[in-house]
Amino acid sequence: MAHAKFGDSLVPRLLDLVAAAGRPGCEVATRLDLLIAIGPAYAWRRLRDETAHARLDQGGRNRVYRDIWLNAATEVGAELEELSRGWFEIRANGTRTRVNQQRVSLDDSVTIALAEDRTLTQALLAEAGLPIPEQLVFGADHFAPALDFMERHAGLCVVKPGSGTGGGEGTTAGVGTPAQLRRARIRAARLASQLVIERQVPGTVYRLLFLEGDLLDVVRRYPPRVQGDGKRTIRELIVAENQLRLAAGGNRRIEQLTIDLDCLFSLEGAELTLRSIPATGEDVVVKTATNQNRAEDNETVREGLAPELVAEARQAADAIGVRLAGIDLITSDPGRSLHESGGVVIEVNGHPGLHHHYQVANREQATRVAVPILRRLLGVG
Repeated sequence: MAHAKFGDSLVPRLLDLVAAAGRPGCEVATRLDLLIAIGPAYAWRRLRDETAHARLDQGGRNRVYRDIWLNAATEVGAELEELSRGWFEIRANGTRTRVNQQRVSLDDSVTIALAEDRTLTQALLAEAGLPIPEQLVFGADHFAPALDFMERHAGLCVVKPGSGTGGGEGTTAGVGTPAQLRRARIRAARLASQLVIERQVPGTVYRLLFLEGDLLDVVRRYPPRVQGDGKRTIRELIVAENQLRLAAGGNRRIEQLTIDLDCLFSLEGAELTLRSIPATGEDVVVKTATNQNRAEDNETVREGLAPELVAEARQAADAIGVRLAGIDLITSDPGRSLHESGGVVIEVNGHPGLHHHYQVANREQATRVAVPILRRLLGVG
């Protein structure tokens, strides 16, 4: 890889110079970074792949959510009308509600904005006595505090925008060197002026979905993977996965699997590159962030969770004041509380993606979480 060769010298400092032009500069620097890291030919293919699959994000998402809400409306005896792409009005017994994909009208805009502010959210969680990753908030233009944090904490770190994003956008895990930190900082700075660096906590990600304190569902979420065939490179396997997702119209998975710093750093940690050819049947983790994983990488969990862990997740929703909350946590042992296992709460989602609970390994056993949500919205039993 080009950056492994240049280390913390010429290339990262060149990217810093480009990024000095503000968010537009950070956007250019991020693309330049990938161009240098994966080469012009691969960069061109990546751009082509992104363009080809761009319609998956919204077109497929709208179709998936139409099916989710239509199924829920049928279950509760309501009628659904599609107002526009991704917008639906659902009526029953003289009452109506409008939804936009996963967005519903249970929480006000102030509460949602608070949930999207990671720095404030983490402060409120800490104040409530909940375990969160050790972290530091720093300005996008100030590299030194983040570097000092990384050097004081053994192991890898995660860098992310401080607010205004969701779905793992701008988040880079596996950050362990000054050069990687510079690159991750620039990627996150495209989206926010305040950034967060935190200790990367080992364990598995769990999403707990609460509706006004009631636990609706739990999903265990593993990192995105591809399976080798002994012939194709990792990049080719990623492209093939995206083609399958596009052909399925969103039913296989809404999000496309993108090649970004999180992907490159994950592969570097395993001593792999996009050009590596995995053996037949070999599973390769290609990212740390779970948002773009396959349906097969998500499992509905109905037993084995400690009541204390569920209570901690519920407390996180209460601390932010979100009525419909997707609580993401990391733990190595869901049979114990976070305090006991060393686990942490990493995110409180105010507009949680409902499709995560449908697009799971065993779809027949998936929890139809939109049904109780729609009942609450319409006030029907």
